[in-house]
Amino acid sequence: MTISNLLTPRDEITEGRFQGVLQAHKVGSDEDRLENDSNRLLSMTYPSNALQTAFNRVDDKLEGRDSQGGITLSGPYGAGKSHGLLTLYHLFNSPEAGQTWLDEWGIDLSVPDSARASILSTSQTDADRIWEPIFRDLGGEDILDEVNRYPTTDHIEDLVGDKPVAVFFDEIETWWEAFRQSGDSDLLEANEFFLQNLFEVASDPQRDLFVFVTLLDKSQDFKRILERTSPYSVDLNDTGDRERIILHRLFETRREDIDESAVREIVTEYIEGYSDPVQTDELGELQRYEDRMVETYPFHPELLRLLDNLYEAGKERQNVRGAMNVLADTVRRLYKETDLIITCDVEPSAFRGINATLFNRYVSDRDHVEEVDHGDDLLRTILLYTLDERAQMASVTESLVGTYKPSKTTIDKLDMSLNRLYGTAHYLDRSSGNDHYYITEDPKLTALVTREQGRLLEDERSDIEDTLVNVVREDVWDDDVYVYPDDEIPDTDSLRIVVTLDYLSNGVLESELTDLYSGRKYQNRLLFVTPKKTIRDDDEMFRKAARVLGAENLRGKVDDDKGELRRIIRDERRELVSELSGRFGKWVKWSTTSDGELRMRRKNVIADVADVKDKVGRDKTYVGETILETVEDTDGGVTVESMLNDFKQFRRMPVLLDDELFYSALRKLYEEEKIVLQGDRANLYVPHKGDRLPELEDDLTIRYPDSLPEEVFEEDEEPEGGEGSSSTGGGSAGVGAEGDTEGQTSFGGDGSTTGPDTPGSSTGGGGTSVVSSTTEERVTLEGNSSRVLRSMAESRVNADTDTVTSIELTYDIDDMSKQDLLEFLGELPSASHIDATLVIESETEE
Repeated sequence: MTISNLLTPRDEITEGRFQGVLQAHKVGSDEDRLENDSNRLLSMTYPSNALQTAFNRVDDKLEGRDSQGGITLSGPYGAGKSHGLLTLYHLFNSPEAGQTWLDEWGIDLSVPDSARASILSTSQTDADRIWEPIFRDLGGEDILDEVNRYPTTDHIEDLVGDKPVAVFFDEIETWWEAFRQSGDSDLLEANEFFLQNLFEVASDPQRDLFVFVTLLDKSQDFKRILERTSPYSVDLNDTGDRERIILHRLFETRREDIDESAVREIVTEYIEGYSDPVQTDELGELQRYEDRMVETYPFHPELLRLLDNLYEAGKERQNVRGAMNVLADTVRRLYKETDLIITCDVEPSAFRGINATLFNRYVSDRDHVEEVDHGDDLLRTILLYTLDERAQMASVTESLVGTYKPSKTTIDKLDMSLNRLYGTAHYLDRSSGNDHYYITEDPKLTALVTREQGRLLEDERSDIEDTLVNVVREDVWDDDVYVYPDDEIPDTDSLRIVVTLDYLSNGVLESELTDLYSGRKYQNRLLFVTPKKTIRDDDEMFRKAARVLGAENLRGKVDDDKGELRRIIRDERRELVSELSGRFGKWVKWSTTSDGELRMRRKNVIADVADVKDKVGRDKTYVGETILETVEDTDGGVTVESMLNDFKQFRRMPVLLDDELFYSALRKLYEEEKIVLQGDRANLYVPHKGDRLPELEDDLTIRYPDSLPEEVFEEDEEPEGGEGSSSTGGGSAGVGAEGDTEGQTSFGGDGSTTGPDTPGSSTGGGGTSVVSSTTEERVTLEGNSSRVLRSMAESRVNADTDTVTSIELTYDIDDMSKQDLLEFLGELPSASHIDATLVIESETEE
């Protein structure tokens, strides 16, 4: 029995004129094409899930359940966007034929007989004013005479009238981008306003206007226009019934009309022939697999899966359209000869464009395997799996299942042929476990590398591990790190990044780090980074590293005049580096709990020293707060040298990327009058009195202002009669507010510098009073405790003249538990309204 006994291919398939590409601009042409024949096009159209979604949107608008008439059809090349657009066009343009097709498929949609449709493909029509061909096509030439710069919503509503109208745009993004780059801003703006108005009218519940657009997601600017009215989006690539689309497109026979018992008889014969070495666990539960084969008949499900991978890997590979073209050609050649189409039935030349080099290697090897039974069929199957970017090789099971036909051979014989093939085909290689085969560009050196890789995996695992460590250190991290526990890490005050290849849980990691830090003086100078996936214990990583080492071991042992070995080493190492880079990483950050205990957390980083330092540098705001907190709790203060050493030694402190960060924080604290510095012989530098910041020597002591007596902050009195003294008589003089141009202000009493005629003064009632007004200013209080804020408020807010009208509080904390948070919130005073935003980090067990 053959396929022809069960299924009838469409005439265009058997006659070799399958039209895989549909073009919207061919509608209305004189050519004999599907696009301009509504009956033929609809008969070959399967109402996919995606299309039915679009039909439902149309029905919702027509029945008044929804007002939105804008619909976009998206998906990569070959996903069926143009086919879907043409289907919808013919429903509106040929409502009688469209309604008949809808009824045949039991689709609940009634297309009005009075509907009008206009389709515009910008690949054919390059109009400066895109609305003109649409208005003309829909009989609105007279309305065009009324248009000034662009059609308004009134013009479009006049065009639509009270009957359903559908406008279709195909490939408009390409036109839009080319037009946008032309530099004619006036025309660009006019077209943009027209499109906005068109979609706005389409979303009007009083107008039955539909606008359909195919999109490739090529223009963000055009997407911006669409987003203003939020049209419905239908993804034709995510339809879920791709196989039914293909089968309906290629065969006239409906699925419900196929003799399923005859199909199952064919399928059962294949299933029963799948014996060792076919690994049935690769296929899954056999009864389900059999049902799947019946469902995809006349195509083997492995073939459909492989084609799906091949054509979905890149947008340029035409997706569903590409698979249909290949299958149409295969059906034409074999539907009268075979009972089931399998992988080796496909003509490899269809895939030359994916990788011409590998295709040519296959062609070269066909002559070498002529004496191997089914050698060419096996090579074809292996080639297709090699071209699949996801697999890049065929397992033994895939090779055999893709070639086996009960009427021609047995699995055992095919397996013997497969073993003979290796060593006979010059460009065929296999994995170290001999369980996968692939076509390679360089047969000799690749095979040698594979064999050396296998030897290393058996005998030299320590050398492979050394290679992993070296690649991580030198290539992944640019030789700017230490690898733990392989490298000896110096205990100095220099900042060092330490990485490990071990993927450990939080508990095990904390125990490991306890051992690492034990006995180290400068514990806070190590930035420890862990992988986020296993490396050292990963067999795949070992195989990749073994391949790199195997290739390097061949240097000087093989002829390499063309530099092919160097290329292999480069590519293998690059692949290993890429994989290893993707597995990093997590930076171990230390902090303290509310009880003062050290707490370990892991922060995401990439395999880049600069990125690690950037993540560390985000804690720089805590340096000043930590200095202030430390000296606040120390009556006698802390020396600069001692404080700097604390930062470098203790993990509870923020990490300093360099010493200047520490000194910068000190300068800022001094400028903000949050600290006082003490030199030798108890000499104090008090910023509150305007003392200049001294050189930040190691022996300087950092003092907290509240720990010093009040007289330290009192201004020194000027000598009598000296500069700045007052000679106005018995009154008292005070320093004016910041910004006073006069510098002094006198309040009441004899000898006042402000006389009765001075602007701003007032007399009467037996004395002199000051006419005052209020001004508003923002006073910033910064610190790490309520006591610091209280001290600053005491000095910066005047009890006699200032009234606080609003308080804005922002707390930048290191870490706080839920209990700490609740206690903190409980201590906040009441107010008329409080806003709170929490920034929360959720940690997961590694």
